[in-house]
Amino acid sequence: MSKQRKHTVSIHKSVYHDVNTGAYAALGGPFYIKKLLGKAHYLVRASDAFYHEVSPACFEATLENSKHLDTNSIKKKLEAFHEHQS
Repeated sequence: MSKQRKHTVSIHKSVYHDVNTGAYAALGGPFYIKKLLGKAHYLVRASDAFYHEVSPACFEATLENSKHLDTNSIKKKLEAFHEHQS
């Protein structure tokens, strides 16, 4: 049985900053969030021009295990983003 690759998104900075494609926010550290087609995607800035998606599991594991990121601040910004979208 072969593994199926899970599709992730990569978006150009112009799409990230376009409010017409969905809300966005910087969460802190390397993390950003963008709502595309009604679904929130966790992103990291891969270069000056592109953002790449990280899986929710990777995002959560990083917040749980990080000793360097301000995880409380990231969680508060994430909560504010979701509250604003409701």
